[in-house]
Amino acid sequence: MKYKKQIATGALAISLLVGGSNVFASTPQDLGIKNIQSIYQKQNKDNKNQKAKSNLKNNVVGTVGAINGSGFTVEVKNKKTKITSSTDISTNALTKYSKNGVKVTLSDLAGGQKVIVVGTLDKTTNILTAKTVKIVK
Repeated sequence: MKYKKQIATGALAISLLVGGSNVFASTPQDLGIKNIQSIYQKQNKDNKNQKAKSNLKNNVVGTVGAINGSGFTVEVKNKKTKITSSTDISTNALTKYSKNGVKVTLSDLAGGQKVIVVGTLDKTTNILTAKTVKIVK
């Protein structure tokens, strides 16, 4: 009795296939199948979510290098290869700065400080436009 609904649904589906008639069931919901979504739709939705997530934000963790009027550079050290590379960071009036949870300004930023920068990467120029800059110990 536990599988009565599944057996009845399966028998109805088989009879429709053999009989070639779609009079009794025209949609999966008519057969009692709920929450149906094709595999293609699920995969397509997952791919869109991954693309959206990858385009939203990029982050850099490293040490502040040179500071100029429109931004600064961050020295990032690869832990595996021990190679240090430099990333250009662009700032604007919307960039928010914080140190230990307290709001600060660009003038509080100094060379050698460890920072976490979250922003949007311009793939053509490879410059990260900072939304938030957190100075950490």
